[in-house]
Amino acid sequence: KVITKMAAEGIVKDVGEIHARLLDHRPVLQGEIKCFIREFEGKRNHREEERLEAVLGHAQQMGHTIPACTRLMEDNLAQVIAHLKVATSMCEKISEMEESLAKTDPLKDRREERQKEWDEFMVEQVGRSAEVDREHEILCDNIREQHRLKEEKLKEGKVSLP
Repeated sequence: KVITKMAAEGIVKDVGEIHARLLDHRPVLQGEIKCFIREFEGKRNHREEERLEAVLGHAQQMGHTIPACTRLMEDNLAQVIAHLKVATSMCEKISEMEESLAKTDPLKDRREERQKEWDEFMVEQVGRSAEVDREHEILCDNIREQHRLKEEKLKEGKVSLP
């Protein structure tokens, strides 16, 4: 019995190992997953290193460029300020001249005078036109009266036709 029991335990153990090797894929999958993760992290780290090196290069380039720009700005700042002051004073003078011209505009005074003359002329023309219309109406009335009288005389036989 003892030998059989041991033999049976050995057989169960062997069957378990065979079963684990044939049907249990966990150790193989774990190995594949660890390999994939190592590869992925290695590539990612390589890309991150390249990006960091590029950023470092840009920072170093800016470290050289910024002082040169600062010096250039400091050298030309006084000149730019002087030009701005000149431009500002010129603008102020132009503005003052425009204001003074707007206050005493000789053309504006002449325009207003001509407008007054024109208005007076138009009033006079309207008056003359009305007078001419009245005279015309009177003459038309006189001619009508003459024609009426001539027609009456013709009817009476006092006037002969030429």
